[in-house]
Amino acid sequence: MKRAHLLLAASLMATASFGQRMKKEKLTVKYIQPPTIHLEQGMGYHSEVILDYKAEIDAELAAAEEEYQQALAEYPEKEAAAKAAHDELVANYERALEEWNNKSSVGKIIEKQVLENSKPQPPRPYYPPGKPYKRQVTHQKLFNESQLASTYCRVEGMQEDANGVGIEVHLFGFENDDPVAEKKEFKEYNSKTKQSTTIIKSQWVFNYRHSMSLRVVHPNGTIILDEVPNSISDYKRFESPLEKRSYPSTSAQTFIDKLQGTAVEDNLGTIQWLINDKLGTTEQARDADVIYVNNKKGGYDDLENAMYDAKEGYGMLLSRPDEARAKLVSAIEAWEAAIEEGDWDDKKARINKKVIPDLYNNVMLACTLVGEYDRADDHYSASLRLDLANRDENNLKELKLLNDDLRARYQK
Repeated sequence: MKRAHLLLAASLMATASFGQRMKKEKLTVKYIQPPTIHLEQGMGYHSEVILDYKAEIDAELAAAEEEYQQALAEYPEKEAAAKAAHDELVANYERALEEWNNKSSVGKIIEKQVLENSKPQPPRPYYPPGKPYKRQVTHQKLFNESQLASTYCRVEGMQEDANGVGIEVHLFGFENDDPVAEKKEFKEYNSKTKQSTTIIKSQWVFNYRHSMSLRVVHPNGTIILDEVPNSISDYKRFESPLEKRSYPSTSAQTFIDKLQGTAVEDNLGTIQWLINDKLGTTEQARDADVIYVNNKKGGYDDLENAMYDAKEGYGMLLSRPDEARAKLVSAIEAWEAAIEEGDWDDKKARINKKVIPDLYNNVMLACTLVGEYDRADDHYSASLRLDLANRDENNLKELKLLNDDLRARYQK
């Protein structure tokens, strides 16, 4: 019996010695991302933003100006005609007054009896016709094209060059449905009366968009990219804040005016991302977790040291890439050895099903960021044979997408 107790105690101690408690070292990893479209070495770029809808506004403004100038040109003649007409009224009045004054007193008395107030009345004072004014043209917001180009059409990793690749961004104008004032009923509970009442809230609702296109043209005339992103061309739904009243207190036009600016900023932000994703060499930042086992008793020195190597390596990816690679490869080898040791079915194993998924997470990210794309793929394929939790499975799928994307960018 005593021997049995000793064996049980030893078993429990062995189990306790590998009671894994996972820890995370949270990092922000910075790395270089090449473009998806590779141009000739040293190729520069030039860019312009074109407000296509401005032509229609300019035409309407020009028409208003032309009407105004025409009215100005015709005004002297119009004023002269008005003055002449008034002068004629004055002359007619003066003749009529003279005739009235020349009538005999008897005639005046008789005429006054027959027709009251027969004395001619002077015309109103002369007032010149109103001077011409230019009609107000109401139009959507216009933007400074060169300012938009310099803000949103810069390509990271490329120099501006008038002879380089041409980037054109066309803005087609703001559009929106007729706003509708929607009413909604809500139940409101009064804690004092312990009763609920129905209240009405209202808001403006309409769809809007400001469609844009991006075109990239090689100096030889080849169109490299010609795209209207769906995220920009599709209508978006706007809902103003709900107000506790039967009709919104703010006019719908107030929201429309504001959206004309924010829609352009948001959409050009998307265009800027697209330009640099396709053409730019960009610095990316990614939040990452290097996961290891709490190493209180020295049973996981290898994983703790791998974590430190990875932490150092990730921190040097931009500044000292060769040293960073050496550190990360050291960590990769430690993680791979641990995976090889792992036993998915043995809960008492040092590297068991609690540890293995996190090791795959560590090793796939490190392999990807040092350019070991096939190595990362091999680990991903191996992980598919395991009965992973959804969270672990989704994490590894996301790392697989990163691996595929960087492989495609670097191997073109």
